[in-house]
Amino acid sequence: MEKLILDTVAGKQISQEEALSLFDFDIEDLFFAATKIRKKFKGNKVKICSIINAKSGQCSEDCKFCAQSVHHKTAVNVYPLVSNEKIEEVSNKALENAGCFGIVSSGNNLTDEEIDRLCEVLKKHKKSDHFGASIGHLSDVSLKKLKAAGLKKLHHNLETSESYFKNICTTHTYAQRKDTIIRAKALGYEICSGGLFGIGEKLKDRVELAFTLKELGVNSVPMNFLMPVKGTAFEGAKPISPTEILKTIAVFRMVLQTPDIMICGGREINLRDLQSMIFFAGASGTMSGGYLTTWGRDAAADKQMIKDLDLEIDPHR
Repeated sequence: MEKLILDTVAGKQISQEEALSLFDFDIEDLFFAATKIRKKFKGNKVKICSIINAKSGQCSEDCKFCAQSVHHKTAVNVYPLVSNEKIEEVSNKALENAGCFGIVSSGNNLTDEEIDRLCEVLKKHKKSDHFGASIGHLSDVSLKKLKAAGLKKLHHNLETSESYFKNICTTHTYAQRKDTIIRAKALGYEICSGGLFGIGEKLKDRVELAFTLKELGVNSVPMNFLMPVKGTAFEGAKPISPTEILKTIAVFRMVLQTPDIMICGGREINLRDLQSMIFFAGASGTMSGGYLTTWGRDAAADKQMIKDLDLEIDPHR
């Protein structure tokens, strides 16, 4: 077996050039290394997370892939921040199967009043330590408010490499995204940050993203795969093959080593019958139940898949 594969298993820090070369390896060799590394750091446990689309549509940002942007004409539902009671109801049901529940909102940021409402939910909920939030760019004041209310995890995707970012969004910068992560991490938040694949990026962009996430020291890496939405700039995008997706997951595990790698949006339509192979590729968790504007696979099917692989669901965050 190639020395580079064995070096990654041994924990050697590889270069971006070496990581890029991994895409040329046989997938069986990547599975070997990625599985060894996953077991080393995660054992036999995998995580399930679930989310609520708490505020939908009317986003001012122009991300080319997003169904919720005002720059696109899509059939997405549009509604303001849902009630505290709705968040509590959905979270209680989700946490029967998931170890983490994410509150996700559209838009660049939330108002002070909306932040205060989320703080009320966190203070009241018995399992607020299982909550995460994906609510755009946040000031230090808002970050401190939410942390004091009990929020422990902040989700803020970089989406792609800094080199490619300008091709998918022009209304805010990559530096702004990184700044939110850096400030939240400095305040003690666990950071959940990853990307979207299949948006025209090159393999080198995926590797660059992996190394940026490594540099930032994120705790969890959600990997999403484009589900083209009619009315967006990527509605006719060619899907990535299942094999290429699995190789990408494996390369991320081999580069990042320790964080959770969560396979989220797009796994059902892009991986089809190969969904269970995400764990052989080094993933340590998945999102179940549904995404922002589309339905996913129900929790019962995911729990059975995990059981069939002789893996265990981690009930913690």
